[in-house]
Amino acid sequence: MKRKIYCDYLRLIATFAVVVLHVSASNWYGADVHGLAWQSFNFYDSATRWSVPIFVMISGALFLGREIPIKKIYSKYILRLVVAFFTWNLFYAIVTQETSRHCIIYGLKTHKEAIVSGHYHMWFVIMIIALYMCIHTILQKIVSDTLTTKYFLILSFVFSMMIPWIVQLLKDYVVGSNEQLVKFVGIVNSKLSIMSMNMMLGYSFYFVLGYYMDKIELNKKQRIIIYILGIIGLTFTILVDLNLALKTHQPCGNYYGNFRVNVFLEVVAVYTFFKYLKYKNWRLNKFVYLISQYTLGIYLIHAFFIEKYASIFKFNTLSFNAIVSVPVVSVVVFVSAIIVSALLKYIPIIKKYCV
Repeated sequence: MKRKIYCDYLRLIATFAVVVLHVSASNWYGADVHGLAWQSFNFYDSATRWSVPIFVMISGALFLGREIPIKKIYSKYILRLVVAFFTWNLFYAIVTQETSRHCIIYGLKTHKEAIVSGHYHMWFVIMIIALYMCIHTILQKIVSDTLTTKYFLILSFVFSMMIPWIVQLLKDYVVGSNEQLVKFVGIVNSKLSIMSMNMMLGYSFYFVLGYYMDKIELNKKQRIIIYILGIIGLTFTILVDLNLALKTHQPCGNYYGNFRVNVFLEVVAVYTFFKYLKYKNWRLNKFVYLISQYTLGIYLIHAFFIEKYASIFKFNTLSFNAIVSVPVVSVVVFVSAIIVSALLKYIPIIKKYCV
């Protein structure tokens, strides 16, 4: 299979975006929404919300449409993620608690729940495992027919994004204390719950979308429209969440979700931009490919550096002006995670199963 260079770039930039997102969120809850710090956090958080869906789309572009034996999916890809999930959960269970000075056995006994539930960012690994389990029997069937693919994407968009997004807007800007509207919104939510279209309402949408967008070709006019919509989506994310925060006098992230229409517009714009870039600098391409191999390890270890830099060195987003602190802390965390991930790649068993 011909290497998709744009996926290497997307994987790397999305990994950095996740770091920025988590760095900006580290003091998001405690900051005054009327102050520059929170408003800076809101900007950076809003500007990087596309990162996780992009990861899922990359996987869809690379996995769907290929004949991958189900045995290989489980023995190579899923097994690796399962081992990584529990290994890193154990690591975080130990290093984030006072018991870190005790032995690993003590950590195992004391932190059983933490080992199973995982650190805050480890949900992503479970989600990817679930998608991989669906590749062979379900998702491949969806993308085997163009009409079925389009129908799935439309159905998923309507029920996982458009309707909940409209309902949220109604709750935030229309309903107020109007009893009839409150009742109406409640009925809509209950009916959606009864429908329980879980297959439509999951990350499988982005997985299939990644495959679909990889296959289709967009002309210049279509791409420009997508970029304009992406800018509109980003502006909406920043301003609406800021408006609601100022109105309620507390942090608001109602439109940060990966299944909000505004975030979806950001996602599609970023994916399209990198797909259609011209990658003529082979030295840069080679460097990006090299670093992109460390992205799983970077994702898994970055939370450790965010927390330890803040707790031990008091180096966080409140250390100085938030406009500057978020990107500075993010770069330091990102580089630290690259170094550790690269070093772990030299350990055979760790390399195979954990990074």
